[in-house]
Amino acid sequence: MIWRRLRMVDIDIESWALTRAHHIVLNEGLSLAQAAQDLDRKRSRSLVYELRRVITAAILEAHAASTRPDVSQSMQPEPMLLHDQGAV
Repeated sequence: MIWRRLRMVDIDIESWALTRAHHIVLNEGLSLAQAAQDLDRKRSRSLVYELRRVITAAILEAHAASTRPDVSQSMQPEPMLLHDQGAV
């Protein structure tokens, strides 16, 4: 398993959102595109739920950080798991 963490130090929320979106697309989005290309419905469905979960977590994290001004300096996204190509 490979975990990635982003450390927010003096970065505004817009930069954080762009970075987070980039990682989501690279990790979950590309896996979903490959599963769809392979016509693997079961894996595609599983990856759609994972993509939904990661996006929801990012939105909740951004909301939580926006309600606590002291957190914006040290906001750390939930670690993102890079999908194993054989995982369903």
